Amino acid sequence: MSTPPAPSMRPNTRRALDQLNGAATSPPSSPLRTTRNSPYLPTPTETIVLASFPVILLFGTVFSLLSPDVRASHYDAAAQAHSQSTAPSYFARKSNLFNVIFVKRGWFWITAAFFAFVFTHPATKNTTRRVQATLRWALVTTWWFFVTQWFFGPAIIDRGFRWTGGKCELVEEKVEMGEGDAKEVFTAVACKASGGRWSGGHDISGHVFLLVLGTGFLLSEVGWVVMRWRGSSREERSVVMTDGATKTATVESQGLRGEPVPGDALGLGGKFAAAIIGLSSWMLLMTAIYFHTWFEKHKDMSPIKAPANLPELVKAAFAKARSNGDLTYYATQATILDANSIPFQLRFSPALANKPAAPRPKPDGPHKPFDPFESPEKGPLFIADLPESSHNLVLNKFAVVPEHFILATKAFKQQNQLLEPDDLAATYACIEAYRRYHGDGELYAFFNSGSHSGASQPHRHIQLLPVARMKDGLQHDTRWDVLAKQLGSSDVPGLPFATFADRIHRDMTPEELHAIYLSLFKLAVDAVEAHIGAVDDPGNGDASISYNLAMTSERLVVLPRLAEGAAIFQDGAPVGKLSLNGTVLAGTALVKSEIEWNALKAETNGNAQLLQVLSKIGVPADACHSRKL
Repeated sequence: MSTPPAPSMRPNTRRALDQLNGAATSPPSSPLRTTRNSPYLPTPTETIVLASFPVILLFGTVFSLLSPDVRASHYDAAAQAHSQSTAPSYFARKSNLFNVIFVKRGWFWITAAFFAFVFTHPATKNTTRRVQATLRWALVTTWWFFVTQWFFGPAIIDRGFRWTGGKCELVEEKVEMGEGDAKEVFTAVACKASGGRWSGGHDISGHVFLLVLGTGFLLSEVGWVVMRWRGSSREERSVVMTDGATKTATVESQGLRGEPVPGDALGLGGKFAAAIIGLSSWMLLMTAIYFHTWFEKHKDMSPIKAPANLPELVKAAFAKARSNGDLTYYATQATILDANSIPFQLRFSPALANKPAAPRPKPDGPHKPFDPFESPEKGPLFIADLPESSHNLVLNKFAVVPEHFILATKAFKQQNQLLEPDDLAATYACIEAYRRYHGDGELYAFFNSGSHSGASQPHRHIQLLPVARMKDGLQHDTRWDVLAKQLGSSDVPGLPFATFADRIHRDMTPEELHAIYLSLFKLAVDAVEAHIGAVDDPGNGDASISYNLAMTSERLVVLPRLAEGAAIFQDGAPVGKLSLNGTVLAGTALVKSEIEWNALKAETNGNAQLLQVLSKIGVPADACHSRKL
């Protein structure tokens, strides 16, 4: 006699029994009220967790902007880190153990935490669930790999960098000089390995991406288990079952044959995963504060670039113009004087006494002064224009230093007005072009502004001198070097005049350079007013004082001027005048007569006379403390 079939249960009855059975076999914890949510949308808790990532990054950015310690520490945007010698925190050092062992091997720790949970938690003890979990891990890992490591060639992060204007500077320079292929280096790793520098473009930060993706992945796998373990869950994620029914994750987490699973257990694997989540969140905050901001440290994104082969262009243009008689080169003799233990270069060129004056306007013509920098493009002194800026590069028509050239504004702007951001950025672009071309090539840039500064042309221009050519005529073992490179350092003996200096670097934006320039100029004005009284503000953007500015690859220096020079004496009688312009900040001076030359370099009074002249051109150093770095 066959056994009669068991009566079938209605779905609602079956669901109620399942839920009752699950509740009866769960660990003895306080009952929780759950809320049914859409299986296709984040739950309120998940929404809060997702929002925590931009909140962490935003908080880190704001903290980095407001913290005095962080703001005071030099930030190297090329390395996307603070200077390691002055790092404001242990976590700001790239060598900190958490960065070296954890962040740089981040996906290993994410993977280890995930599989520790999968292979130790009771909810994933059967093979099918472990295979499903492994497939989820493989999908997320593939996405991480495509974004940061490889995507049928360069990774997505490198492709995005190139698509937004990024490039490897070394390769770009080779292309400009006809020596390379623009596709030669396409990844940041390859660029660095070839000795280049990855610049421009948008960097989403591989570390931020890894920490956010890895933390989010672990939270999605372990987060609900942690909340149930802590007894803090008041909601559950809903899932769509194989039969199309929508159920809570508690029901879905039961075994494939309906057996209850102790989902509230955490285990060692769950605790390890929770620890990795906490550490990842902390390091994401540290990264936001000390290494990246929410919007990427957008440094060295100045569009102003000088030609990569600028030294070659200047050299060729100078040789051609000199051979054609389009410029005059004044040969000099040179010697080194000692100014408070600082080697000071003195040069003598008798031919300069016969230098022709600028032509005067015709009496019957318009009274417009001659402008040597107006429309120079077709002239013999033209070198190049900087397409991204409003400047031309031209040779100095009367050169004492070979290959002396000038950065002049294309449109007429007054020399006595304050400099603008693109003036400074274009100047630094030229300095950087020399450094990149020669490896250790140097340019000294200077600017004269005001009646006491040595300025001679009203059209705004900044002068540039190759440091190697400034050493022409000196012995190879000379102690002389550009003075501006040392100014601001505490170990340099004080000059008789006050200077104000600050560090600069190649990753500064034009606005950052300009901000430093304005702060130094303000200090110079304050020094003048403290020494001689208040000065009038002329308005219209004009500078209120005379001053010289000097720029090297690492220094920006401002020297307030009170006089252009002072008399030179021999046997108690004046025999001439030593006039000084911005080259005084390089530690150089020039005389035009032999009697001046002999008077200054005489062993008995040369040093004293030089120091006396230097003490009269600016604010005395003992009346104002020069800014120290």
